[in-house]
Amino acid sequence: MEKEEIVRTFASSVDKIDEKKIDEVISNEKAFEDKRSKLNPKKFFMLFKQVKLGFEMLKDYKKKNYRNVPWKAIAVITTAIVYFINPLDLMPDFLGVIGFTDDAIVLAFVFNSMRDELIKYCLWRGLKPEDYF
Repeated sequence: MEKEEIVRTFASSVDKIDEKKIDEVISNEKAFEDKRSKLNPKKFFMLFKQVKLGFEMLKDYKKKNYRNVPWKAIAVITTAIVYFINPLDLMPDFLGVIGFTDDAIVLAFVFNSMRDELIKYCLWRGLKPEDYF
């Protein structure tokens, strides 16, 4: 699967995110944890801390506790988590390590690009950004 195709598919998915999809992602946090447990925890330690932070930001967004974030950032984070959880994405998870690798690449790219928004959220929550980045 070519990188350009992954980017195109991801970008078109971002435009389809709505409040219902955020609720779905939040309610599927366990599915994220189950899939995460299949990857090397040492290799992806910081990435998964960032994703957990992303989940917390989505929850605070939905509760209207934290709205100092552009909708596009919420949509991109939600899409990345959906992509990670979905076993039938561009490279299906039944392919083993290869199937999980594209998911981790998408997560890493998204959470790196959302770094500034996540740091603002850390500061709002009273957390230390250096614990996540």
